[in-house]
Amino acid sequence: MKTLDRYIGQAVTNGVGIVLIIFIVLYELLAFTGETGNIGRADYTVWSAIEYSLYLVPQHIYELFPLSMLLGTMLGLGWLANHNELVIIRMAGVSLIRIILSIMKTAVVLMALAMLIGEGLAPPLHQYASEKKVKALHGKISLNTDYGLWARDGETYIHVARVENDGRLIGITLYQFKENNFIERKINAKEALYIDGSWLLKSVTETVHKNNSFVINEFKTMPWKTLLDLDTVKVVAIPPKLLSVWKLNAYIDYLKNNDLEYAKYELIYWTKLFGPLTILAMVLLAVPFIFGSVRQVSMGKQILLGFLVGVAFYIVSRLIGQVSLVYGVPAVISALLPTIIVIMLTLWSYRKIR
Repeated sequence: MKTLDRYIGQAVTNGVGIVLIIFIVLYELLAFTGETGNIGRADYTVWSAIEYSLYLVPQHIYELFPLSMLLGTMLGLGWLANHNELVIIRMAGVSLIRIILSIMKTAVVLMALAMLIGEGLAPPLHQYASEKKVKALHGKISLNTDYGLWARDGETYIHVARVENDGRLIGITLYQFKENNFIERKINAKEALYIDGSWLLKSVTETVHKNNSFVINEFKTMPWKTLLDLDTVKVVAIPPKLLSVWKLNAYIDYLKNNDLEYAKYELIYWTKLFGPLTILAMVLLAVPFIFGSVRQVSMGKQILLGFLVGVAFYIVSRLIGQVSLVYGVPAVISALLPTIIVIMLTLWSYRKIR
């Protein structure tokens, strides 16, 4: 049976590899196209755009892996079915359960490799790529993106707790130091808006050191002049889905301890934890497409149907996530529900296999 495991495993691995390569090539072309607008700005060259796009490959592999597993498994098994090899295997007395077990062994290995790439390799590479891009475009700003956004603008150190999708900065703290590294001025602001090319701080508390004492001033708004523009912030602010599971968990604790909103981060955290279960469910879902209608439906139609199922899963997952955030559904439930739907669909599909 080890020979059977290797043979089926090789077919599935080849199928997944082919699908992944096609997807990655398309994604990298799109990523490079999106960077062409920056070419020629400051020190940002064509090679900089290519390098930035290549650094994103591990993250793209991780994001595309569930759909690639579904389509790749269908492609590998479909190749065996079209050459009547699955029929011969079944006629040799190998049960469907045993074939599925061989598929799942390969799926677990590939899934572990994808998790290693996505959780261990992709986040630091994405952060490194973002920092290199900012240095090429804005050489006067020093940045660090652990636990929110940390930036240095001259003698001012900047911390931003969160960057919203609309460009608003939430939880801003500015530290201005004297030459002896003593804090001369500290500014806390609830949020900052980017208006007409400059930042406007809102709900501001200013602490200034004067004559060996601290003076506290409060303002509704305050203009903020800095080299840190909106485009730079969007580049270096890592989306929560790109954080590793352990960093995401630590960041959620940080948000809780500072009374900041953490619901969407918690949803992404549980979605990542249930990711392996989702991938295995996708693999199981691929089997009925092959064994249920080998002679009735062409391979091209099966692949198209599998692609549509994958896209539908992505849309349903996003929809459930957004609805759960609006209505306050526990993150663990909303993260697990799409996977439960896939499992139920898989069990229903297996009823059609004889």
